[in-house]
Amino acid sequence: MKMNSEIKGLTLDKRYFELAELIRFCEVQIQARKDPEWKLDVFRFILDFLSDSDSILQRTSGTTGAPKNIELPKSAMLTSAQNTIDFFHLKKDDVAVLCLPIQYIAGKMMVVRALLAGLKLHLIEPGGTPDFAGISNINFCAMVPMQATHLLEKKKWPKLKTLILGGAETGNELLQQLQTVDTEVYETYGMAETSSHVALKKINGKDREQHFTALQGVKLSSDERDCMVIETSYLPEKLITNDRVEFIAPNQFKWLGRFDNVINSGGLKIQPETLEKQFQEILEMPCAVIGVPDELLGQKMILAVESSFAKDSNQILKQLAPHFDKKMLPKQIYFVNEFPRNESFKVDRKALLKLIS
Repeated sequence: MKMNSEIKGLTLDKRYFELAELIRFCEVQIQARKDPEWKLDVFRFILDFLSDSDSILQRTSGTTGAPKNIELPKSAMLTSAQNTIDFFHLKKDDVAVLCLPIQYIAGKMMVVRALLAGLKLHLIEPGGTPDFAGISNINFCAMVPMQATHLLEKKKWPKLKTLILGGAETGNELLQQLQTVDTEVYETYGMAETSSHVALKKINGKDREQHFTALQGVKLSSDERDCMVIETSYLPEKLITNDRVEFIAPNQFKWLGRFDNVINSGGLKIQPETLEKQFQEILEMPCAVIGVPDELLGQKMILAVESSFAKDSNQILKQLAPHFDKKMLPKQIYFVNEFPRNESFKVDRKALLKLIS
């Protein structure tokens, strides 16, 4: 069975011979250790998922509280995978690509979808600029925004039918660039606790959408903090998140940002993620809004701008001032060559604050 570059399409039914063949292949590859560690980790996950246990151990990202290890039912992962397969009409022998770390739920779910739908899954080393060389006519792939940005900037965009983006919000510059590709691109909302996304938003093309829409079988509401509460048919109990949202309809919402990132500046509640998006539209540069301690205000808002060129803080303020109330302008502005990011490619706010301090 040729599997150095792809996982043979398999369905999780009674095709025991094919499953046994896959398990044996993974065991041999791990023992031989001829593949790089990132690929061996994929094989280890396959063995874990096809084992007799009812769940896998997964690290959460902190959407529902402090990051922690949870027991994630395999039945929930299969139901979530089927929801995605149905939504995008994926079928046996469709070509898919895994270019995300298998340690995160997004990477794991690409493998589960491939097993369940019988997709031909190609493995690419996770990194900022995935190498799609030699892979054509791709039906389905998942990336983080930074990967999509780098592929567009380096003119290495693959021939790809459908892409889902997650892990971080899609910035305005990337959003505009995505209007130039033929790929149908969807932004996702979800987390480890829900086995990947529970809502989608098409973000390019003539039929692009402004709000997230919940998938079938997902019920959404909010708590007293205006934070998302999720109920699904495959989860044992409802999930209370730290994501602040604004509902447009019972199954449609706008994501505002993280409750634990809210800045309380003299009684004024500032949602950094919402303000960052507005700043980026005007400045056309990546921005990060952070709250720091202040004796008078309790917290003051500072702005970090990702730029490799020296800038004038006063000029930045002049650009922003006509669009915002004075209270919504940053008290200080810092310029950083490159924002520190974590393993899931999100801006690491704590590391960024330490860097500018």
